[in-house]
Amino acid sequence: MRLPASPLAIVAVVLSLVLALVPSAVRAQDAERVHTFSEAVDAARSVMMADPTAALSLAERAEVLAGQLINNERDEALATAEWLQSEALTRMGRAEDAHPHALEALARLGAAPAETKLLADILTSLGRIEKVLGAHGEALEHYQRAYEIYRDLDERRSESIALQSMASIYSDAQQFERAVEYFRSALERFQDPSLDLAAHNNLANALTQIGRYDEAAASFEQARTLAQSMGSAILEARVLNNLANMQLEQADHDAAEISIDAAFALVEDDGTFEWLRFFWGVRAQIAYGRGETRRAVNFLSVAFHDVEVETTSQNYMELHGRAAEIYAAHGDWVSAYAHLRAFKRLTDERAAFATSANSALVGAQFDFTEQELEIQQLRSAGLEQALALARARQSRNLMIAFGIGAACLCLAGFVYARSRVARAKAQALSEVLYTDASTGLPTHAAMLRDLAEITAKTGAAPAVIAVQIKRRKHLSGALGYHIYARFEAAIAARLAGGNYPVTVYRLLPGLFGLLQPSEDTRDANVVARDVTGLFDTPVQVDDLNIDVGIICGLAQGEDAETAIRQAHLAIDQARRLNLTQAVFDKDMYGNPAANLSLMSEMMRATEKGEMSLYYQPKLKVRTGRYESVEALSRWFHPDRGFISPDQFIPQAEETGHIRPFTEWVIRQSIEDQKRLLAEGKPIAVAINISGALVGDPEFARKARSMIVGASGPITLEITETAVMTNPEKAIEHLNAWRESGARISIDDYGTGQSSLAYLQMIPSDELKLDRQFVSNLNANARGRMLIKSTIDLAHNLGLEVVAEGVETETDLAALKLLGSDWIQGYHLSRPLPISELAEFLAVPEETMLRSQSS
Repeated sequence: MRLPASPLAIVAVVLSLVLALVPSAVRAQDAERVHTFSEAVDAARSVMMADPTAALSLAERAEVLAGQLINNERDEALATAEWLQSEALTRMGRAEDAHPHALEALARLGAAPAETKLLADILTSLGRIEKVLGAHGEALEHYQRAYEIYRDLDERRSESIALQSMASIYSDAQQFERAVEYFRSALERFQDPSLDLAAHNNLANALTQIGRYDEAAASFEQARTLAQSMGSAILEARVLNNLANMQLEQADHDAAEISIDAAFALVEDDGTFEWLRFFWGVRAQIAYGRGETRRAVNFLSVAFHDVEVETTSQNYMELHGRAAEIYAAHGDWVSAYAHLRAFKRLTDERAAFATSANSALVGAQFDFTEQELEIQQLRSAGLEQALALARARQSRNLMIAFGIGAACLCLAGFVYARSRVARAKAQALSEVLYTDASTGLPTHAAMLRDLAEITAKTGAAPAVIAVQIKRRKHLSGALGYHIYARFEAAIAARLAGGNYPVTVYRLLPGLFGLLQPSEDTRDANVVARDVTGLFDTPVQVDDLNIDVGIICGLAQGEDAETAIRQAHLAIDQARRLNLTQAVFDKDMYGNPAANLSLMSEMMRATEKGEMSLYYQPKLKVRTGRYESVEALSRWFHPDRGFISPDQFIPQAEETGHIRPFTEWVIRQSIEDQKRLLAEGKPIAVAINISGALVGDPEFARKARSMIVGASGPITLEITETAVMTNPEKAIEHLNAWRESGARISIDDYGTGQSSLAYLQMIPSDELKLDRQFVSNLNANARGRMLIKSTIDLAHNLGLEVVAEGVETETDLAALKLLGSDWIQGYHLSRPLPISELAEFLAVPEETMLRSQSS
C-alpha cells in the first residue's frame, strides 16, 4: 500500500507532489470570462496542480482563442492548448483521453520542430501518458529526448523533473537501486522545494523497497519538512502515510501508529480526500499486526466503503493482498476471495508493467554508469531466490488445498486461488530471469544455470566465450533506442546462426556469451575466430549497413560464475594487448584474494603514513625555472615493501576505492602546496584524475570545493579516454573545475588513443606528450617531425605542451628547440618526497641545470 511505489502512484507524485496546493485563481465556471489566449494559458497553468478540472476547461477555452490567431502564431498556440489539455486529463486519471491531445500537440509543431521548451514539455507529457498506459519504451525515449532539450536550453528545473520521470521507470521495472541514483541526481540537478519534496518522497520509497530503512526514514523526514515549509497539510499527510508503511515493513507498529495518527490530524475526513482510504488501510494493518482482527476488519470497511473491488487501480494492490489475509483470518471467506481476485488481477498487471519497463531499459541510451557484471549477478541471484520462493509457495498452497476436505471447501478455494497467484508469479519471474526481453536469447542467469548443469553432468566446466560489441555507447547514441534494440537483435541472430555448436546468451547490453560444449579452450579459440569472421560484413538494420567490431574473451573457470567473470575480464586483457581475442591470463589479473586485501589496507595506509606523495618537478622552458610539480603516490607497505601504483591504482578503480583515495591525494597535495608557500616556494601542483572519476558527480563536487581552497595553481591531468565514455557529463565537470580555478591537462597524448575531435571538444589548457611519444624523438627525423607537428597543433589550439619522460640532455635540448613549454623527466629530477622537494627548489635553477648538463 506504499502509494508512490505503484506505477500510477509514481506518476501521481511526479505530477501532484511537484507543487503544493494553491488556491484556484480561476474556477471552471470562470473560463468563459477569459478573453485572450495568453490569459487562458496562464490561468490554466496556475490551477493545473490544484484543480485539473478547472485547468481542462481553461485549456479548452485557450484552444478556441488560439483558433482566432493569425497563421504564423496559430499552430504553436494550438499546440500549447492541446498540451495543456493532455496535462489536465492526465492529472484527472484519464491517460487514454490525454494521449490523442498530446499527439496532436506534437503534430501541430510540424515534422521537424525546433527544439524549444514547449517541444520538451509536450514530449514529457507524452512520456507520462505512455508510462501510465504501459508503453515504457516510448515513454523512455520521449523522456530522454526531452531531457536533452532541457539540458541544451539550460532548463535545470525541467531537467530535474525529467530525471525523476526516468527514475519512475526504474521503479516500475523494480530496479530500485538504479531508481535511487536517478532520484538523487534529480536532487543534485536543481534545488526547489516542490521538486525536492517529490524526489525525497520517491527516493524514500525506493530505498524502502531495497531495505535501506535508515536512509529511507531520513528522506521521508526531509520530504515532510518540505511539505511543512510549503504549508501543505495534505502533502505532509501523504508523506506520513508512506513513512507508516515503511514502519509496518519493519513490524514497528507503535511508530506506524504515531505516523498515521499524525497524518489523520492534518486532514479533514469530509469525503473529498480520496487518499484517506489508504490511511484507514494502514490502521487496519496495525490492528492486524497486534492481533486485533475484528478492529482491523472495521478499519477495512471504512477503507473500501463505496469502492468497486473489481475495478480498483494499482494503488490498491498491496491493500487488497493485506485485506484478503485479514478477512481470511476473520473467517469471512467471501470477502477474502473477492480481495484475492482483485490482488491477482493487479499483480498480473504489475508483472506486465514491470516487464514492459525492463524491456524499455534494455540498452537505454541515457544512463549514468554501465551496469557491471557483478551487479547483474547479484540481481540474478535475487530473482533466483524469488523464483524458488514463489515455486515453494505454489507447491505448499497446492498441498494445503488438496489436503483440505469437503467440509472446508471455501477455504480450499481460497488457498487454491492463492496458489494460482503464486504460480503466475513464478511464471513471470521465470520469464524475466531466463529470457532476455529484447533479443529473445537466454540471459546471464540462464547461462549460470546451464553451466552448472553441464559441469555437474560431465565433471568438467565447459569453456565460455564472452563477445563484446565495440563502441556500444557511440552506436547506441547514434542509432537511438529503437534502432539500437533491433541492431542488438540482429547481432544476436548472426551469432546464433554461426556454423559452430554453441549456445548464445545475452549477458548485458552489448555483451553476449557463448557456451562451448568442449572443455578445451583450443576449441573455444577456433570458435572465437569463427565468431570474429561473422562480422566481416556489415549488419543491416532497416536501411542502414552498420560495420561491427567485436572483442572475444575466453575462460574456463572452476565454477559457472568464475568462468563468466574471467571471460569478461579476458575482454579487457585483449583490449590492453590490442587483440581481437584473448584467453584469461591469471598472471595478468593477479591474485584476487591479495588484491582484496590490498584494497582493504590502502585507505588505512594513508592514515598510518605508509602512503605518501612524491613530486616530480617540471621545468618551464620560457623562464628556466621549476614552477610546477606532478604529484605521484608511493606506497611502502611494512610487510610487502614498495607496492607500485600500477598494481594498486587499477584495483582501486575496479573496486570503487579510487574516489576516496583521489580525494586524499588532492587534500594532501594542497596541504603540501601550502607548506611550500609558507617556506617561500610557490609551486603549481598537477594531480592525476582517474577516468573512472571524471563523470562522477559526487567526486566532481568534492574536487571543486577542495580546489577553491588551494593556495596556488592546481592542474588536473585527465586522459582523452576518460571523456569518451560519457562526454557530456565529463565536459560539464571539466568546465566546473576550470571555473573553480583549476587547469585541465590532457595526459598520455600520443599513446594511440588520441583523437583530434576530442582534442577540440575537451575544455583544456595543456597537452602532455606521453613518454612513449617522446622516446621517438631521436629515433628518426619522422619522429621529430611528428612531435613538432603536435606541438604546433596544440599551440594553435591555445594549449601549452608538457613533454614527459625526458631522459637525456639531447632530449632536453631537442624539445626546447621544438617548442615544448614544459619539460619533465628523470634527466631533470626523479620524483621527490616533500622534504627533498623543498631542498631541491631551494637550489638555484642555474646550478641544477649545470649539474644536470655535466
